[in-house]
Amino acid sequence: MKNRLRIPRLLGAALLGAVLPALLGAPATAAAPTPPNTTKSAGQQWELLSLATGKYVSVEASNANELHARADNPGTAEQFTLHTDNTAKGTTVSLRSQANGAYVAAEFGAGADGRYGKLRARTDGPPAGWEKLELVPQPQSGADVYALRFHDGTQERYVSADASVTGDGLLQARATAVNSWERFRLVAVAAPADPTPPPTASPRTVKAMTWNVCGDNNKDCGFYHTAAGPLADQIVARAKIVGNPEVILLEEFCEKFAKPVELALESQLGGGWDVRFAPVQYQVPGTALKAQKNCQPDAAGADRGAYGVALAVPEENTWYRAYELPSPPGFEQRTALCATVTSWAAEVCAAHFSTGGKGYDDPDRTYQPQQADALRQAASLPGYRPLLGGDLNAAPSTGVLGALYSAYEECDAHSATPNRPTAGVSKIDYLFGGGTWSGCGVAADTGSSDHRAVWGTLTLS
Repeated sequence: MKNRLRIPRLLGAALLGAVLPALLGAPATAAAPTPPNTTKSAGQQWELLSLATGKYVSVEASNANELHARADNPGTAEQFTLHTDNTAKGTTVSLRSQANGAYVAAEFGAGADGRYGKLRARTDGPPAGWEKLELVPQPQSGADVYALRFHDGTQERYVSADASVTGDGLLQARATAVNSWERFRLVAVAAPADPTPPPTASPRTVKAMTWNVCGDNNKDCGFYHTAAGPLADQIVARAKIVGNPEVILLEEFCEKFAKPVELALESQLGGGWDVRFAPVQYQVPGTALKAQKNCQPDAAGADRGAYGVALAVPEENTWYRAYELPSPPGFEQRTALCATVTSWAAEVCAAHFSTGGKGYDDPDRTYQPQQADALRQAASLPGYRPLLGGDLNAAPSTGVLGALYSAYEECDAHSATPNRPTAGVSKIDYLFGGGTWSGCGVAADTGSSDHRAVWGTLTLS
């Protein structure tokens, strides 16, 4: 839960607090701001490099969070994530600042300074008209170069970076055509390198639980428009019934739930927890880019961030990574998330596969075997013992999970009544591991979800 400097890209927000007025003659002090509740995500981050200025685009906190292309070296203030929703599916996207967690808006109302279409990272979300743009490829200018096109309500406006002699690099959605000032390169921020193999570990047991909480996709679920509090309470309640698991895998989860769930686990179960998130994505049409699919807002209209999977592991976690799984074109691009627990010499991975079968994303179950093999590879860090699972959207009888069954033991396979249903009458939720399972259980009810929780104890050898 503590904000450490172990992953500077995510947790190293610059100290931007303004100096407070002195009280009773005491000297003023500057306080570090609270990190945005999007710093728990392993989603792909991007830097914007202006071809006009040769500089990176920054969100300048000291300048009302305006966007200026005048940074020589990228850091947290120069990093963004791409977002879309279940309606646009990548045809329009929104930029969100890693520095303050706000979406970038093009201010077509013109501020007091009269700079029409000025870009500022100012919106908590969910993104609306001024936050939605189109990425227009500019292949003649090189790979990964795009124009950013907004609609001001009457016509299209392209984003310019002021590169004049006296300009300050301000980004404004004001141009009606693409010229030299309107071209930007999207530079992917590299994923963390593989961790160093841990010291040889002794055999030990790990209690784990997986639960698809149905936090967004199914309007008939109680969590469809939930805020973080009720969801966190049910996760903790399930964990207590299970007997306090040390690892929790969560699917159909909203990004901004991560920190509240972490705090709830710590306050109600004790110990230090680290909850991490990875997004499901949509392909941006006509590009190689993918944008994170956002959850729908909660019942009060508040943004809940991206939609995907999460892991809750001990606070000692120092490494995590999102993995894109092979997915059917035109549908949700599925994901897996892995994290390490060094003292256990264990790697924990959660995943949510494409829906297979007639009438669904993967009707012939072509991609599900590929996803199973990709998950197996992701969970195979040298020196670490794997514990993995999630909502894999296929019954054992389909045979598409062969890569996992051949590599690991499945929790419920050797129970007195194996392959108990976890969603309706089907078993589609799993726990696999590089060891031996015992005490595998399936919840008697779904709670506010449409899936039953699954749990068990894995002996790592």
